Order: sequence, then structure tokens, then C-alpha cells
Amino acid sequence: MKLKFYAVVLLIFAVFFIKCSQRPAPALPEQRMVSIHNIRDFNSRIDYLINQPRFQPAHFGIYIMEPRTGAIVYSRNAHDLFMPASNMKLITTAATLDILGEDYTYETRIYTDGKIEDGILKGDLWIKGSGDPAISGRYYEGKIEHIFQSWADSLKKLGINKIEGKIIGDDNIFSDQGLGSGWEHNDLSYYYAAKTSGLSYNDNCMDLYFTPGDSIGALANIMQKPIPDYMNLKNELTTVHPDSQQSIDFHRYTNSDSVRVFGSISIDSDTIVDWVTVNDPTNYFLTGFKKCLNDADIEFNKIVDIDKMQISDSSYDNRQLLFAHNSVKLDTIVHTLNKVSQNFYAETLQKTLGAEVKNKGTNQAGIEVENEWFEDIGIDPAGIFIRDGSGLSRHNLVTPFQIGKILQTMKTSPAYNTYLKSLPIGGVDGTLGNRFEGYNVSGHVHAKTGYVGHVRAHSGYVTAKNGREYIFSILVNHYPTPTSCINDLQDRIVALLYNLEY
Repeated sequence: MKLKFYAVVLLIFAVFFIKCSQRPAPALPEQRMVSIHNIRDFNSRIDYLINQPRFQPAHFGIYIMEPRTGAIVYSRNAHDLFMPASNMKLITTAATLDILGEDYTYETRIYTDGKIEDGILKGDLWIKGSGDPAISGRYYEGKIEHIFQSWADSLKKLGINKIEGKIIGDDNIFSDQGLGSGWEHNDLSYYYAAKTSGLSYNDNCMDLYFTPGDSIGALANIMQKPIPDYMNLKNELTTVHPDSQQSIDFHRYTNSDSVRVFGSISIDSDTIVDWVTVNDPTNYFLTGFKKCLNDADIEFNKIVDIDKMQISDSSYDNRQLLFAHNSVKLDTIVHTLNKVSQNFYAETLQKTLGAEVKNKGTNQAGIEVENEWFEDIGIDPAGIFIRDGSGLSRHNLVTPFQIGKILQTMKTSPAYNTYLKSLPIGGVDGTLGNRFEGYNVSGHVHAKTGYVGHVRAHSGYVTAKNGREYIFSILVNHYPTPTSCINDLQDRIVALLYNLEY
């Protein structure tokens, strides 16, 4: 047994140095190449890995504990503040599941202030948004228009073939500030920086399909879905020789749905898909619904955002509910959010906390709810700094200990199994699908990664070979090495933890 474990430890160190060194790694001191039978040996191995000159001037924060006994296995700068990147999602999803419950759903309601006569709705159609982030094709076999088509079918079943009035979109469950605090301007065109809204459609992004032109030098072909020609595209994407470098990029102009697409695509390239954010999610939502009404041959006057109207009575007491749409449950939304690190979902959940608990659909109200939850679970809210729900903001600051405390708290939450299953599994799926290559830990780690420039985070749960479960949080800021080396270092620490024999 000792020989087998000795071999595993040697393999772990060998893989690390092969991956991160441009030259052969120096031999490890003999005393480091023994089985790990105690915490002191485990700690010394981690210290040895971190203290290499290549990682200067990186700042490491590590907290490892055993929740069954409360024993601290390793701690290094565990109470220092770090940018967590997408480890912020561990906090957002934990608080939301614990407060709202895993069966929570969003309900979008469709009302009218008129009457149906001879197939005509004589009045306006009101869509009261709930902040539902899942009105898309994600849970309907990729059929983006499925929900809108079902709404059109519901109108037909009610005998409505024409809407005499307007279709009014009410997005006021959330504030109109759709971006997180401190988000970088250069990120705002890309799917991971999509705006939130009380009415959202297709993750508030337009799908762009790129195919090469007919000849070298010709402009590429660009198709938009789900609404053709919604974005005003300036096409500067050229078709190039197969041996040339291919690079596709785009920029959406500020406060606009005008997009410049540029770069090159190989003439023998298959279709490439990317996603550009929309400027006005509510208008995008209403335009998508309008398209489906047109496809269903339902006539109507026009679409309008409620904020562009003079509304004297914002109550729905005097309006008739025609039908409602309920989203998939929160457990499903959180599963998607954590597995693929979905920023738009995370920002929506934070606002949802504010709307449900404080009756204010803002990030700040959601943060206030989270702070109250922190206090309840034993974290001083004055010592944690949250600016968004996803971790895209570089102004978030948390400690490894705080993340560890949240992970420990969730073990006693009714939503723990949902929370655990939502986390990527090392070497198996999600954002950890390609991690732990060459290590025997694959399949035994449930954890969340995080990345923004020179910030790498990795926190979660591991069930070791000795049968014990451990909680870990490894935050690295300001590292000078390639990110792949930090990945390997984090994988190494988790692998050593998994192979503890004591």
C-alpha cells in the first residue's frame, strides 16, 4: 500500500513540473518524496510548490478544512482579501438556494385591460416580467422561440386573432441598470457581460453564425438568430486562404445595437457560432415576441416598453390575467449557472434576491440580502466586499476562509444536494472537464473555478481516498506565470489532498 501511494505522489509532482517548466525540473529533495501520513508533511509539500521563484510576486490564499471535525488542514493567508472571479458564483448560488429554496420559479404573466370580441382583443396586452433568465431554447432542445410560440398558441386558444391595442412590456421588477458594478468596457460586447432585465430573451444575446465567402478576399456571410437583421452589422470579416490565420472578433458600439465584425475566416472553415450582447433587452424581448405573433398570423398594433409610456395606474388589479408562464425550477437554473459559469444567470439571481426579499430588483438590494445571510451564518459582512453576482467585477473582495465557511454552511442546507450537483466535477464535466489530466483525483472533486486577468480561483469539495471529505478554497491573485501553471498548481494541491493517507 505504501509503495502504491509513494508512486502516486511521485506521479503528481512529475506531472506538475513537466507541465509548468520550459526546462527539466530540478530533482526534489529526498525527504519530499515520501508518503503523506501527517498534516505537517502535507503542509510542507504545498509550501514547497508555492514558494518557487516562478510564482513571485503572486499572492496565494488557501484554506482547507475537514467539515466533519472542523479541523483546519492547511491555511495560508486565509483571512486576506482576494478577487474571487467566478468563485463569486459559489456565494450567489448558495445564498439564493438557501433563501428562496430549490423549487423557486419565475412567473411571467400576460394580462389585458380589454375584452375579446369576435376574435379581436379590444385593448392592450401586458407582459409583466418576473426577471426569468430562462426564456430561451436552453431547456427546449435549442428551440429559441418555443416559449413565445406557446404564448401565441395560448392567445389563439383564447380566440384572439388580432390585438387592437399595444403590446406593453413591463420590466420593472428589476432596475434598468443592467450591468454589474465595475465591469470593463471592453467586455460589454461579449456574452459573458450580457445585461439583466425584468424581461429577457435568449440570454440577452444575438446568435451570430459565420461562414466563409465564395472566394478568397470576399466578405464572409453572417446570419443572425433568433431575429434576422435585428443588429445593424458592419461586416469587415474577410475570407482567407486555408493556410492563413483565422481570427473573428466584433465590437458593439456603446448604447447601440450596431456591431462591427472584423477579422478573417478560412475558406474551408465550418460554420462558427458566437454571441453578441444586445443593448436594450426589453426591446429585444418584445421584438422576438412580435416575430412569433407575425408567424402565427396574429395582428397587432405595436410593441412598447412600459417606461416609454405615461402610466397613471401601475397596479394589475383592474387587468385580467390571460395566462402565465413558469420557468424551470431554481435547481435547474443553478445547475446550468455553476456548470458552465453563466454570468447572466448569476446577475439575475442576485437581483432576484433583492426583488423577493427587499422588493427592490437591484444588485445593491441583493447584496444587502446576502450580507444579512452572511451575518446569520457567522461571517462579518463588514469584512466581505461584493459588487456583482457573477465575479466579472474586479472590485469583489473575499477571503478563502469566507468561501470555505459558505461551503461548510451549505452542507447543512436543505438545498445541499442541489448545490453539490451543480458544481463541475473534476476531469468529468463543466469548467473542470479538462482539469486533473494525469491525476487519480478525477471524479472525486466538485468545485467551481474562476478567472479574470491574473486572477485564478478554485474552491469546492473533495472526497479523499481515506474516506474523508474536505473543503478547499485556493485563490491566486497577481500571478506572473501563464494561467496554465496556476491551474496545474491548484490541481496538484487538490490531488495531494485526495491522496492523503493519515
